[in-house]
Amino acid sequence: MAEQKHSFFSPRILRHIIFSAFLEFGPVLAFLASTEYMDIYQSTVLLMVTTIISTFVTYRVQKRIPFLALYIALITTVFGYLTIHSHDLRFIQMRDTLYDMTCALTLVVGMIFQKPFLKYAFEEVFPLTNRAWNRLTHLWIGYFLTIAIANEIVRNFMDFSDWLVFKGVVIAITSVFGLFALYVSFELKDDVPS
Repeated sequence: MAEQKHSFFSPRILRHIIFSAFLEFGPVLAFLASTEYMDIYQSTVLLMVTTIISTFVTYRVQKRIPFLALYIALITTVFGYLTIHSHDLRFIQMRDTLYDMTCALTLVVGMIFQKPFLKYAFEEVFPLTNRAWNRLTHLWIGYFLTIAIANEIVRNFMDFSDWLVFKGVVIAITSVFGLFALYVSFELKDDVPS
């Protein structure tokens, strides 16, 4: 019974994945959609406000301080303010590179000290083996570095409208990659022979 409760496609895990994705990507999707109806600076304010709301909801649901969500809210607020104050769109674009590089670096540091931070963040939902957490961490390090580099290429060599399309594509790719990485890494503690 315990295996079915925590199987990869169990309703509990799928609900958690969908809800977490909504909290993570909801503000960015609102930002992208709003650029069709508002100017970019109004859309940036919307991104800042919805990110703060998402962080508060994450805190209420998890009943603990969501450090990653707080970090996202902090850099979104700082870079959003710089974008609006200076009327320089590069700041809101650089926010993504900073976020991705920080996530990759944090995971690398965790691996160096044999503390897979993904395990501490998600172990209650995914009771995986240490080997699975290490595999998942390596996949996410590679992914974060890849999209950070891609963001810098698009930011420096393409128009802002192309960058907005790129952000939408990254959301779709991240969703697929997240499920793929979890699927190929999935190894429950109970599944490993003693």
